[in-house]
Amino acid sequence: MMELEALQEIHSQVSGLGAQIVVLTPELERYTRALHNKLNLTYDILTDLHLTTAEEFRLVFVLPDYLRDLYKSFGKTLDRFHDEREYRLPMPARYVIDMEGIIRAAGVNADYTIRPEPSEIVRQLRALTIRLGHTGDSIRGGKQSGECHANTSR
Repeated sequence: MMELEALQEIHSQVSGLGAQIVVLTPELERYTRALHNKLNLTYDILTDLHLTTAEEFRLVFVLPDYLRDLYKSFGKTLDRFHDEREYRLPMPARYVIDMEGIIRAAGVNADYTIRPEPSEIVRQLRALTIRLGHTGDSIRGGKQSGECHANTSR
């Protein structure tokens, strides 16, 4: 939740650079819609059903047994939230992708507790805008891209 709030804080800067934030999550729409509304997010959250896109980016890992048990003790059953029988999750990743689909910047860490600062996205977008000589109208920023099921729960 803190991650989503941090991305909301930079949303206007990202939009001002002609880019957009898109979050891709394995959570089903019925769970993200309420969160989207509660946090008053102005960017889209898309569902990566069965981690199809995360698999294409080779970002999927299986939780070890001790973490499965911990998740279950908190009532977090991934089969319910993700429609996923295995306890698989995507590694958190951020990509800046241009309009031609070229990944211009990427941030991935196998340690899910380490995430790049949202301000780094703004810095990367500014640098890309300058490097490509654009006013920002032909770049887009996002977490991941690919085939997904839209959840525009505004």
